[in-house]
Amino acid sequence: MNLQRTLVALFVLGMVAAAAPGYAQHDAEVTYYKDILPIMQENCQTCHRPSGYNISGLIAPMSFMDYKETRPWARSIARKVESREMPPWFASAPQGVFENERGLTAAEIDTIVQWVDAGAPAGNMADAPPAVQWAEDANDGWSLGTPDFVVKMPEPYLVEDDIYDINITFYAELTEDILPEDTWVKGWEFRVGDNQVTHHMCSSVIEPGAFVPPDAVEDEGADVAGRQLLSCVAEGGEADMLPDGFGVLLKTGSSISFNMHFHKEPAEGSAAWSDPQIAFFVADEPVKHQVINDTLSNRGFEIPPNHPNYRIGSSRVLDKDILVLTYWPHAHLRATAARYVAHYPDGTEELLLDVPHYDQSWQVTYKYKEPKLLPKGTRIDVDFWYDNSPERASRRGFDPNRFVGHGPRTDDEMSLGFIGYVELDESEAMPAATNNN
Repeated sequence: MNLQRTLVALFVLGMVAAAAPGYAQHDAEVTYYKDILPIMQENCQTCHRPSGYNISGLIAPMSFMDYKETRPWARSIARKVESREMPPWFASAPQGVFENERGLTAAEIDTIVQWVDAGAPAGNMADAPPAVQWAEDANDGWSLGTPDFVVKMPEPYLVEDDIYDINITFYAELTEDILPEDTWVKGWEFRVGDNQVTHHMCSSVIEPGAFVPPDAVEDEGADVAGRQLLSCVAEGGEADMLPDGFGVLLKTGSSISFNMHFHKEPAEGSAAWSDPQIAFFVADEPVKHQVINDTLSNRGFEIPPNHPNYRIGSSRVLDKDILVLTYWPHAHLRATAARYVAHYPDGTEELLLDVPHYDQSWQVTYKYKEPKLLPKGTRIDVDFWYDNSPERASRRGFDPNRFVGHGPRTDDEMSLGFIGYVELDESEAMPAATNNN
């Protein structure tokens, strides 16, 4: 009798299990080739590959190009995407306005978690999408395509064994053989050379006829008369093209600066060669707007020793209507947050960019999908917050027991709110009350 009851019970349980949409059955349907690889291609492989697209010094430490490479990291991937640490995106607001905004949907995160919970099965290789064709694989390493011309430093530079931290600027003239006539460019891409020693690279365009030092200059060498900042790139940065109708004019006889910040641990055998280059892409449509890259900066601060949350601010009132293309908050090891706010002439304000989890290791440039109008009379505030506590110092490797001011070294600090924009002339000026709220 007991045996009969047991058999009946097992039969009933089996029928229930077969009828119920059990999680194990659902998880088994999620496979790497069918479900996970497309997510990896779209969101992860940009950096997680042997020749990562990230040109500026931070390439992911592991590759996720195939199942064999990805499977050992499955549980770590699930943790990182559930916590939204990956893909890296540090702005909390506004959402949906930046073209390079990264992030997975809730459904994509759930798919990855289900796959890991099911044991990370490979599935059928026939379900895999075609491999991504990376632009730099076909364009001599340039991610934006084949450049129209490339400008190099006069010669490679050796960052010697005993160097810990150095800022040095080199100059190259745009001679007629490089640039036969004045030319509008719509994009540029920096190649920094040895990624292991480069903290950042900036470049400026110096007008023809302006004084240019004949040799490399340390520290503030880029601050010469008649220069206009072209761009900067640091860890986590990416190159991009300007929108149609926007560009930068390069004149024959101008000079290009290579403002390099190198940082490494000094040791025997640590020397590295650096041979930076800049690829330029000529505008193929008429250019209406000359792009300006500038900074809202504060260079007169001192962060107190052991202060856990010190704020530094800077402001500017616009004397013309502008269209904003990009923001790039830049600071060093102590920086924890950054924020841009617009205060309009009508008394209203708007949060332009909030980065509550600033990370020097990912120097993201935030690029609008559509240019943002800020009318004349708008005040732009840029604030940074810094943690000079012993707890952060132990993680980031700096001395918390000193006053810290603006300086070029990695263990100094900066408060630079970069902004890329164009000025509108009187015929294009907009009513002061008009903005993108």
